Amino acid sequence: MSLPQERLGNIRGQFGLTQIEFARKLGISRPHLSKLEHSPRPLSPKLARRVADLCRNSGLPCMGPPGGIRAIPVRSWAQAGAGVDFEELPFDWQKRVATDCPDERAFAVEIQGDSMEPKYLQGDIAVLMPTRQPRNGCLVVARLAGEGIVFKVFTARDQSSARVCSFTSYNPVFQPIEVSEGNVLWNYPVYQTVRQVWR
Repeated sequence: MSLPQERLGNIRGQFGLTQIEFARKLGISRPHLSKLEHSPRPLSPKLARRVADLCRNSGLPCMGPPGGIRAIPVRSWAQAGAGVDFEELPFDWQKRVATDCPDERAFAVEIQGDSMEPKYLQGDIAVLMPTRQPRNGCLVVARLAGEGIVFKVFTARDQSSARVCSFTSYNPVFQPIEVSEGNVLWNYPVYQTVRQVWR
């Protein structure tokens, strides 16, 4: 069985491992793994079998096509609020979640608050697509000037000479938030939500 080298780095990413950690699992040195990840030559049959066994034992479809299930970082609500765009978001995460989200820059946040109850609960994980534009009626996680981070249903409309963005809750206790487009620092559509039932 041969395995393209460009996939080896992707597989390591699915496990969320450093080169040192992945090399240890494969029984090789980190420098050797680094060479393999950048070499055009196929893996030896023995090493390819080790990689396939790791994937099978973990339940990860590592041999699948690009865009398959992979592990992405889960950032805290505070981390998500720390940057004004995707490039500034902190990358020191502790948890990961599996997703088939097609956005290469996808990341997840753990939902805070009760504004979207009863449909979404505090602690649910929202997988975000920072390179996609939100559509009217979709779920988003957004950072708004003066409001902080919100998890809401998004709607935008043109009003006079300005574009107004509305962020609505499922929980009727919370009033809709309406802001001009200029007060939306970032606004990422939600690809999926994940609920952990064992706590």
